[in-house]
Amino acid sequence: MHFKSDFLYWESDFYVFCKKMQLFFHENIQSKGEMLIIKEAPEIIRQLRKVLRAAPGYVFCVQNREKRWEVELQNWTDKEISARIVKQYEKPNPQSQSAMLIALPNKQDKLELIVQKLTEIWIQTLFLWASERSVVKSFSPNKQERLHKIMQEALEQSRGWEMPKIEFVEDLKEITEQYQIFVFDLKENQQKWEKSVNKPLIWVIGPEWWLTEKDYAQFGNEWRGMHLGEQVLRMETAAIVWWWLIKQGKVNDSY
Repeated sequence: MHFKSDFLYWESDFYVFCKKMQLFFHENIQSKGEMLIIKEAPEIIRQLRKVLRAAPGYVFCVQNREKRWEVELQNWTDKEISARIVKQYEKPNPQSQSAMLIALPNKQDKLELIVQKLTEIWIQTLFLWASERSVVKSFSPNKQERLHKIMQEALEQSRGWEMPKIEFVEDLKEITEQYQIFVFDLKENQQKWEKSVNKPLIWVIGPEWWLTEKDYAQFGNEWRGMHLGEQVLRMETAAIVWWWLIKQGKVNDSY
């Protein structure tokens, strides 16, 4: 399967060579000549030992936020892994600065599904927000830790490069200053709208039962609406489908 979207690089050397290898994402990685030291990695060690039954010579891939390596396992202790570098891959330049703003869903499992699938489709920035009709009005740090684990697993599974930035915002003023607003909802904006050359787009998915006039007022005057069609989608479906279309170039910054 080969896509020609500017966002994807399925035909890169890394994907062709490493798509069948185990990939781990880990921040604390040190390069020493031909060796790679993966520090404070008990979960990776557990998977290598107990799940993969790996032995010295086992080849796998590991990455941090900047680089990826194909490595050959040499040895491990209870706290770190030593591996020989076979090949190194540099992080490609980001192709888009677009982000998504999602109203908090009414159940945690819906939020976890959205975060998991958007990470698999390589979203870079995701903002969460309590709209007027959102049942859940806050976002606790405990949920952030749970979502981080979900994102890491989804990143490894999908061969993504970068852990998404996820942030809860109470006031949309900062969002409207940084981005142009594009709303997927049942309402369409009839006023003249021009793409700003200085601001990336942020794509807004409202809650169940759609956005209210109070919600729209927070977007200011410079937003654009797009009708989702006759189907009334669940918000998690809308978020996943629309980000996939964006990544495929079906909906883009020049819309």
